[in-house]
Amino acid sequence: MRVSFVELFMHCNKVFRACGVPYGCADDGAEVVTWSEFVGLEGMKVLQAEITEMRQAGMESIQLCKEENGLFRFNGNGQSAIVLGKLMADYALAMAELRKTVRIHMQNTSRSRLLAQPASYVASRGKGCLVNYKTTHGVNMWILATPEIAFPVFAEGNIVEHIMQNRLTNELGKYETANLGTDDFWLVCTTETDLITSCVRKLRQEARKGTVRMTESSQLKANWEKAFYSGAKVDQYLWDQLGKVGKKTLVEATELSRLRGAGEMAQ
Repeated sequence: MRVSFVELFMHCNKVFRACGVPYGCADDGAEVVTWSEFVGLEGMKVLQAEITEMRQAGMESIQLCKEENGLFRFNGNGQSAIVLGKLMADYALAMAELRKTVRIHMQNTSRSRLLAQPASYVASRGKGCLVNYKTTHGVNMWILATPEIAFPVFAEGNIVEHIMQNRLTNELGKYETANLGTDDFWLVCTTETDLITSCVRKLRQEARKGTVRMTESSQLKANWEKAFYSGAKVDQYLWDQLGKVGKKTLVEATELSRLRGAGEMAQ
């Protein structure tokens, strides 16, 4: 079946609301999933897998453990990165008003390719963004986004780590990727967008040699344009399963509720 962006957004929003996620965070989460589905990153599949990791609290559930020289360490307390990724992007953008580069390390959370949406969001605000996490197979995944690139790029492979550290450590600070686990991620927001763009060029050179595996911006863009104009082709089973969760937001009507009407004033 094919659905529009608005249809999928509303469908996913009900899921977050059913999990008790606050309105603002539910909107952000639904946008992350919908955008990811439209660019071909299987947003609905990730959402279904992480429903059990949704926590009712939003930003208030996150603990700032340490801050030093633009490095912020957070404990996500088990909250899904579908919610935390966008929250951290907003936090980084706010902090970037005071400094050139903001580095955020979020632990005790999930991680997936859906973190590309927060990276894209940061880039749309005129900043460069890096996201780094380790896959379930122990591979370091890098997501790079800049205002000059329409959509983020993904890069993985042993040489990627070497390229990123050599080109960025001196300017943006060291990332403790050697100790990166499967329940944390890095998000970096910077005004030094040319540094990230130069890394993308180098990674593309290596990809042509076959030493780096990349998912290109152009691929995500093509998926987006096709889905946006024709509707995203979604899995019927996943749609139905998420719909069952979303229905929990509905309250069975009673004679009293009919008399009072719906909405906040009906308390």
